[in-house]
Amino acid sequence: MRPFRECLKGLMRMIRPHRGRVLLSVFIGLVGVGASLGFVWVSKRVVDVATGAAGGALMPFVYLMIGIMLLQIICRVGGRYWEGYIVVKAQNAMRQEAFRKVMLSTWSGKDKLHSGDTVSRLEEDIRVVVDFICVSLPDALITLMQMLMASAYIFVLSPNLAWILLLIMPVAVLCSRLFFRKLRVLTGEIRAGDARVQGHIQENTQRRVIVRMLGATGRVLERLGGLQDYVYGKTITRLNYNAVSRGFMQLGFSAGYALVFLWGVFGLKDGTLGYGTMVAFLQLVGQVQRPVANIALQVPAFIRALSSEDRLLDLVEAPQEEEGSDINLQGAPGVRVENLCFTYEGVNNPVVRNLDFDFTPGSMTAIIGSTGAGKSTLVRVIMALLQPDSGSVILYDKSGTAHPSGVRTRCNFMYVPQGNSLMSGTIRENLVLAKPDATDDELREALHLAAADFVYDLQDGLETVCAEIGAGLSEGQAQRIAIARALLRPGGILVLDEATSALDADTELELLERLGARFRGSKTILCITHRPAATSYADKVLKL
Repeated sequence: MRPFRECLKGLMRMIRPHRGRVLLSVFIGLVGVGASLGFVWVSKRVVDVATGAAGGALMPFVYLMIGIMLLQIICRVGGRYWEGYIVVKAQNAMRQEAFRKVMLSTWSGKDKLHSGDTVSRLEEDIRVVVDFICVSLPDALITLMQMLMASAYIFVLSPNLAWILLLIMPVAVLCSRLFFRKLRVLTGEIRAGDARVQGHIQENTQRRVIVRMLGATGRVLERLGGLQDYVYGKTITRLNYNAVSRGFMQLGFSAGYALVFLWGVFGLKDGTLGYGTMVAFLQLVGQVQRPVANIALQVPAFIRALSSEDRLLDLVEAPQEEEGSDINLQGAPGVRVENLCFTYEGVNNPVVRNLDFDFTPGSMTAIIGSTGAGKSTLVRVIMALLQPDSGSVILYDKSGTAHPSGVRTRCNFMYVPQGNSLMSGTIRENLVLAKPDATDDELREALHLAAADFVYDLQDGLETVCAEIGAGLSEGQAQRIAIARALLRPGGILVLDEATSALDADTELELLERLGARFRGSKTILCITHRPAATSYADKVLKL
């Protein structure tokens, strides 16, 4: 958990882009506050005129009272509408920015957060922060002004009573404030527990067939029960603290109301107080007590916002990849690796050690080696997805123009990762991720080169819907569509990471022949493989 001051600064930065809309909310609320105080004055006047304590016609004040009531209704309805509007705007903007930070964050080979935890932060934590910025914060400012204005009105009517009220209620709020730190810790623990629950459900829902076949359904459910019990225990503890905190506040508010009521009763008895003033006092006390209560109730909202903002800072302050214009190398660039070393975080031994190799322009290289030898790691370093411990990766073209591998040279790679890498959506939507303006002819050619012509035999063709992780297609079909997707992306270096592992021998040979006929010499091909067909088809072999 970050220090309070750091979290507060982060929260202020998040407020800054939305302060104009928030101030408009405050303005609408203040108009309503003015109307409510005007209602107190006019109701006192109506009672005084009706009881003979004041002279004048009654009906003009009745009409004024009705007008003020209509203005209050307009402020309430308009304020709620505007509040809903700015909540949606702020939530979308904040989620867009946080998601952008997640997508552009650097990668060390292992994500620090579970995907379910990341989704929880992008959804629930952003909702909590936005609710505080767009709802709780304006309400707190409005109610603070209401309290000050109502207190000033009470001072005009009875200074001594006002001082007593203003001393009782802040003491009650101060007592409840003593629980602030504990509530913040508990809220952070509850949010972390909720994220673990969401991650557990998300992952096991995706893999429920595997869980079922392993006979682990009972253990998965038991684990969920344990996670939920943890959240339940922390939530009950927080409820207990909240109950004590609110008890202090309610004690102070009840004492203040009883004081004013009894003061009014005795004033009426000895004739020092009129009925209109009594009505005004009871309304004003409510307008002091309610704001104090509302502000005190915003304390838990503030704590939740700080805890959620702390979790969001993990996303928005994550190290980011360099941004800049793409560096496109013409033709089939070569890739030269010099004295390259890479070690995963938390691992003692390097996965890639002192490697020198030249993937010459237009060549096809088969990269082979035992499991864990660093084949996939090597191509990730080459594509600048991972940063090497030492050594260098240089991209160069036939003219000798060279550039260090980095984010800006990543546009030169056409990449097919290992395993099923399709997204939920139609086959067409998966393909155009690589080239949004691809024509139907270009899609057909890419699918043919990837030996994925079977797509047109499916009932819905390109509009066939794939579920999560390409569910609904065989592993081999999904791999070939992923290859077609990579072929649509402009670039001179084709990287195939075990891209044919799920294909039968005949289909693999057909695929390699089509790729060779189309791209041999015109693209530099790096093919990670365990299969002899790819090895025999390659110009060079790199054994790790």
